Amino acid sequence: MNYQIAIIGSKEAIEGFSLLGVKTVPAQNTEEAVEKIREMKRSSDEVFAIIFITEDLAKDFTQDDEKFFAKDPLPAIIPLPSHHGSTGYSMERLSRIVERAVGSDILK
Repeated sequence: MNYQIAIIGSKEAIEGFSLLGVKTVPAQNTEEAVEKIREMKRSSDEVFAIIFITEDLAKDFTQDDEKFFAKDPLPAIIPLPSHHGSTGYSMERLSRIVERAVGSDILK
């Protein structure tokens, strides 16, 4: 099975990734990004191992969105800073994951 890698974000932020063989999926807001991720998870044509998403879109995920994304091991949904820089969402999310796993936030 061939696993794919994708990135979701504004067209300006993700266009260069296509040169690396990454599937680029433009989205203008969080709701559109969530729908694209849901479609990619349901796809039988392509199986994604990793879906990168720019922080500016990921920071507005609801708890229900995050639970849905985490219920299966693949694809891993990984937030990345956009061309506007980091919002701090990635570190905040990592802290929550670590705290759930070990019982306290050891990253602070």
